[in-house]
Amino acid sequence: MSINPEVDEIVALPIAASPVAPTNGHVVELMPEAPASTIEASAEPAAAAQSRAKRGRPGWLASAAVGVVGLIASGTLGYLVYSTTHQRDAAQRQLASTQATLTAAQKDAAERKVTSGYVALYVSDSGKVQWDYQNIVACDNYSECRTAAQQLLTDMQTFQSDRKSATVPSDLAGVDADLGDALSAGIAGDQQFISGMDTGDLPKFKEGGHKVDLAMLNIAKAQVTFGKYLA
Repeated sequence: MSINPEVDEIVALPIAASPVAPTNGHVVELMPEAPASTIEASAEPAAAAQSRAKRGRPGWLASAAVGVVGLIASGTLGYLVYSTTHQRDAAQRQLASTQATLTAAQKDAAERKVTSGYVALYVSDSGKVQWDYQNIVACDNYSECRTAAQQLLTDMQTFQSDRKSATVPSDLAGVDADLGDALSAGIAGDQQFISGMDTGDLPKFKEGGHKVDLAMLNIAKAQVTFGKYLA
């Protein structure tokens, strides 16, 4: 018993022995568990580091990334639009050129057809007129000469009618006009020739025959111009 009564109230607390664990017959002292305050202290720097990492990434970074993607997309689409437009324009130009070539070819073909038709008309009708004229030159009696002269008149009138109803090529308009004048003169001369023959009027007969000769010469001149189309 202690002299101080208060000391008697003090009870000695047992000292907790450090936990041990057997290991192959030896006693190994286990390390005491770290206090909770120490764990909390060690966890705090990690959270702070993560928070700093988050704070270190600017908020505008995500918007900038979206903007970059938008620029790339718009640039790509812009190139595609430009490329497509360029190809379309090139195709339209090619189409226009093809259409122009086709139109020119069609026009040329149409003009060739008109020229071919006109030349064919000249060859056919002038051939008949030339044949009739040769028969007049070769005749040696009234009956033959009268028949040949009448046939010449009919064929020249037909030739004139066919020429007027035909489509005349623009480059042959001058020749056609001269041909028309020659046929008109030939028709008038042949009528005078026939009248002089029927009435026995020799001067009239000769004058009409001379007009026919000149008309046939002018009709034949057209053949020189048509030569390049007849080859």
